[in-house]
Amino acid sequence: MKVFWWFLAAVLIVAGLATVWLPIPTGVPLLALGLVVIVGTSRGAARMLRSRRRKTRQLNHAITWVEDRSPLRFARILKRTRPRKK
Repeated sequence: MKVFWWFLAAVLIVAGLATVWLPIPTGVPLLALGLVVIVGTSRGAARMLRSRRRKTRQLNHAITWVEDRSPLRFARILKRTRPRKK
């Protein structure tokens, strides 16, 4: 089952990269959805994203912005990658 989700994530990311330069805004949402699928299926990817969010303030703000505007299922996955407060 995990192979299916990784394949789906790869298809979403490739489709997002192929359509990011088109005037129809489909590239960025497809890339974001591919990221959510990867983070939702891989603990290592979630840890890596949490580390990046901790180190890069702009990335953290961008992902927080996406969290606030995404459906509850996707927002829950992204909220798990929030940097932990010390």
